[in-house]
Amino acid sequence: MFKHTVEKLLAGEVICQTAFNDEFEYLQLEANRARVDEFLQQLERSLTHFETADAFYCTYNSVDDSNRKKISELFSSMRSHFRPLVEWLDMLLQATGSDAPLRAKDSIKFTSLLEAFEHDQTLAEQLRRLTNMVPFKTTKVELRDQLGTVFQRLEEMGYLVRHAQGSNSYYATARFDLIYLLIEFLNDSEKLELPEVQPEDPQAELLL
Repeated sequence: MFKHTVEKLLAGEVICQTAFNDEFEYLQLEANRARVDEFLQQLERSLTHFETADAFYCTYNSVDDSNRKKISELFSSMRSHFRPLVEWLDMLLQATGSDAPLRAKDSIKFTSLLEAFEHDQTLAEQLRRLTNMVPFKTTKVELRDQLGTVFQRLEEMGYLVRHAQGSNSYYATARFDLIYLLIEFLNDSEKLELPEVQPEDPQAELLL
């Protein structure tokens, strides 16, 4: 389990109970966390616990010339998905009537959301626009197919996991919680010299 856990962390995965239960349970033991962190320290990285979402991820110990380009490229890539993700989350709040953002372990049911979109022309139009944007872009025109594409992409990107194989119910993962943190960071970060980005949080600026 040590090998699987380290590989996922180095690949940029966010380990939470819904996304990677086995690895998450492995990291619940202090001895295992220490072993993983000791290994990552040799690569000038650290195991970080995201307390708000109860999740683990890998961070760089410092930003310097050896990794600045790689981190900048990572943030640039992630930023390209921010707008569609934020628009989707806003649509989700409207469709569910919730006043709280989607968090790790929250449950979403495809059929319930589909019904909400089918009965609200404004939401249906917003979904149509959303599915003209990467990563949700599709040529499908039916509302069910468009919403299905959004769910499929979110599952592929690690934001949603199914309750069970073949189920139309999903759990949100801690990636959503991390997105909220990164949005705050990217709004006022300057450490990585990205356009309109200025870092205040020293931990956020080292995110992998």
